[in-house]
Amino acid sequence: MKVLDIDAWASAEGGWDWNNWHHVGDISKQKFESLTDNRKILAWFREEGYLGNGSKGKVAVEDDQYNIVIVKKSNRQPLFAIEYGNEEGW
Repeated sequence: MKVLDIDAWASAEGGWDWNNWHHVGDISKQKFESLTDNRKILAWFREEGYLGNGSKGKVAVEDDQYNIVIVKKSNRQPLFAIEYGNEEGW
């Protein structure tokens, strides 16, 4: 599965629109399935270098039913995602 770096713009209605996203890495199906809660997901993003230790307490995990999305807690801006909805046979 793809790991995406998200470039998002604040929308006029509030919230965020994904302007662009870049494939910056991958995660195996087996590893993804082992990330059974939000703490494990955030720990994986830190272990892989996508998030630094300074992100602790400042980011959250959301699921849009296609992507697991890492967002800033302060304004819900999307930062990174794991694109799981594009996997056939799930």
